Amino acid sequence: MNQKKIPRYREIADNLTNAILAKEYPIGSQLPPEAELCDQLDASRHTIREALRILEQAGLISRRQGSGSLVIANTPPVRYRQTVDSIEDLMQYGSQSRLRLLSVREMQADAALSDLMHCREGDACIELLGVRMEREEPFRPFALSQVLFPPQSARRRAKLLDIDTALGVMLTALDARTLGRIEQTFEAVALDGHAATQLGVKKGSPSLRAHRAYYDRAGKLILVAVSWHRGDLFRISTILKHEGS
Repeated sequence: MNQKKIPRYREIADNLTNAILAKEYPIGSQLPPEAELCDQLDASRHTIREALRILEQAGLISRRQGSGSLVIANTPPVRYRQTVDSIEDLMQYGSQSRLRLLSVREMQADAALSDLMHCREGDACIELLGVRMEREEPFRPFALSQVLFPPQSARRRAKLLDIDTALGVMLTALDARTLGRIEQTFEAVALDGHAATQLGVKKGSPSLRAHRAYYDRAGKLILVAVSWHRGDLFRISTILKHEGS
């Protein structure tokens, strides 16, 4: 599989962000003018402006025409950004963070769960519950995740119900090479007491709820994942392209 190349403007934005976080550009200082950045980085003015736009959206700089780019923060208010353009991008997001399991359990499907999991009422489904964290900040969860599996073979069932092996089974199931499609929906919801406690915020705090159903290439449901992301720490962005571009 060919690895997708990071766009030049995104690479420049990441490098400038790292420089700001390392305080190479202190709060109150100015970034080099656009023309100077073009020369330093051998990039077009359009590319530089796109990179600076990303920094501005992240809350790191303030831009005014004729005044340049002023550094206003060295800790971005949005710590977790997901840029999605393909199944591979979405799977890369998963590999850049870490899921710590809190519990595993088997549950009998009621009418609602059987409809969601494409199984019969009374069938045994499996739930994994965990918190997701950045690898660099293992003690600060940014999402609570519920992963639901439809009925499994006896061998897979035993592994999924073992908290020491469940994650390995999940990762094997989510192989980007065999995934056919991912159906996802997003909505803004208030966190209930349990979710708020796991994420270290107050009950009723805003969150982004992501619901994803993963299917294989034959159209069979693999699993359903529901995640509640802290509203103050997460944003999602997408890139839309013409077909064939």
